[in-house]
Amino acid sequence: MKVSERFALNEWLTDYPNDKTYDEVCDLLRDEDESVTVWQWFEQIPVEDIIWSIDSTREHFENVTKEIIR
Repeated sequence: MKVSERFALNEWLTDYPNDKTYDEVCDLLRDEDESVTVWQWFEQIPVEDIIWSIDSTREHFENVTKEIIR
């Protein structure tokens, strides 16, 4: 997992499996898997909006740090 991906997930989630890829964690979140926990402040936000926000955070991190985008 890229640094930007881990950063974005950590900004929005309190827990997720460390052995999964960024996309796999997003899929688990989408499937409401119990191994992925959203920060309490974001629990009322629809899952698709959280995933969109995670991805926006990842893109912003990549742009700010000039990390190579896939």
